[in-house]
Amino acid sequence: MNSSTESSKASASWATEPAGQGGACPKGLSGPSGPGWFPFRLCAEGDRPPAPRGIETPDGVGDRLRTAAFAELQAREAFAWAAVRYQDAPLALRRAWEGLAEAEHRHLLMILARMRALGAEIAQRPVSDALWRSLTGCPDAPSFARWMRTAEDRGRIAEERFAEKLAQSDPETASMFAEIAREEASHIAIADRFFPA
Repeated sequence: MNSSTESSKASASWATEPAGQGGACPKGLSGPSGPGWFPFRLCAEGDRPPAPRGIETPDGVGDRLRTAAFAELQAREAFAWAAVRYQDAPLALRRAWEGLAEAEHRHLLMILARMRALGAEIAQRPVSDALWRSLTGCPDAPSFARWMRTAEDRGRIAEERFAEKLAQSDPETASMFAEIAREEASHIAIADRFFPA
C-alpha cells in the first residue's frame, strides 16, 4: 500500500462528514494550496488575529474555544499532510501521524460541540493559519516532528490554564480543556520517542 493510500485512511472518517453536522472543515487534504478552512474566517494576510476578550465573559470563553478549535483543525491537517509528505520518516512514525490526525479531529469535534452549546459563532472573529504555514514549511520529518512537539506543548499549557481559570465559572468547558491537555501530552511523547531532544 503506498503512502497516499495510507493517508487517505487517516482522513476518511472526516472526509465524508457534511459541514454543519459535526464535520466542520471536512475536506482533509484538499490540494497543493492547502486545506479549505471554512467555516473559519482567516485574518487578512499580514494581520494578526484580534486579542481574546476577558475569559470571565461568555465572549472571552468563545474566543478561546474558537482559537483552540482552529488549532486542532490545523494540527489535524498537518499530521495527515506530513504522513504523505515526509518519506524520510519511519513508517511507524507516519502511521502514528495518521492516528494523531484522527485524535485532533476528535478534539476539534469536542470543541465545536461545546461552542454550539454556548452559542459561540465560529466565524464571528478571524483566526490565523500561521501554525499550518509554519508546519508545512518544515524541510524534513525531524524538523516537522520537533516543531509540532513545540506547538502541542504550547497548546497543552494553554489548555491547562483555561481549565484552571474556568473550573468554577464553566466546569464543563474546563473539564473538556483538561481532557484535551492530557491527551496532548501523549502526542508530545510520540515526537520524543522518534526524535529525542
